Amino acid sequence: MAKYRQVHTDFWNDGFVLDLTPEEKFFYIYLMTNSNTTQCGIYELPKRIIETQTGYNRETVDKLLLRFQEYKKIFYLDETKEIMILNWIKYNKPNNLNAVKCVNRELKSVKNKEFISLFYKQCLNEELDVENIFDGIEIENSADSENEPTELKEPLTSPLEGAYKEPISKEVISNKQKIINNKQEVRSNKSADEPVPFDAYSTVLTFFEENIHPAGEAEKEKLRMWSGVIDCDVIILAVEEALKYNARNINYVGRILQNWRKKGLKTPNDVKEYKNMRDHGGKCRQYDFKKLERKLLGWDDG
Repeated sequence: MAKYRQVHTDFWNDGFVLDLTPEEKFFYIYLMTNSNTTQCGIYELPKRIIETQTGYNRETVDKLLLRFQEYKKIFYLDETKEIMILNWIKYNKPNNLNAVKCVNRELKSVKNKEFISLFYKQCLNEELDVENIFDGIEIENSADSENEPTELKEPLTSPLEGAYKEPISKEVISNKQKIINNKQEVRSNKSADEPVPFDAYSTVLTFFEENIHPAGEAEKEKLRMWSGVIDCDVIILAVEEALKYNARNINYVGRILQNWRKKGLKTPNDVKEYKNMRDHGGKCRQYDFKKLERKLLGWDDG
């Protein structure tokens, strides 16, 4: 099957590209369009292949690879001969089922698992379908550090098999217990034969605002819509799931609910059983991403 790589016409007007030398412009285009490129932007590219396809000698290839690493546009590891184009996912989002499956398949072939962890972080920031993109892939977790680059500040955690999860904060547990107590109090004030009025939307809205942030009108409308068709407790579980990955926004909660719906998870018990099965036996090691960045750029021998 033929492969195509699109380059937007605005590429030539980009401030970074305008400042590149002709040699650098050619090399940058080559990195994004050569025959080894993938949908995920991480692929194997031996220097010997670069020499053959570009006509550059090894010294020039090494010089250009180092230069673009210093520009923070790529990472290249000699050990695995793999390259990662850092801004690739921003402009080549897997926004359909076939693309998601393709990226998932490609990631399973990536040798350097540190690249996968960095890619996961980018997908999370772009609010992509991380559960399906990383289905069956273990994600390494980042050890929090004040010295990490800004884009790597949040902890890398994955909602996937084998991933590490931080426990929900005591404040979140307290807020959830408060809602449960309120529901029980309403029921206790009613007789056994009298129907219990329960406002699912208000419950969901309260939990969202106490744990995420005050909801805007658009967010309230989404929560109201969900509350009419989805079990209240399932929505609350989705908010909790988003909190675990420090993804405090309504779109991420919605994507979790969408994924659960695709898997046929309709009740709180369905979700809990699925999560127990997904998380069974999961392990993940901590990783210092400041050290990782220095290692990938060749500034640290450790």
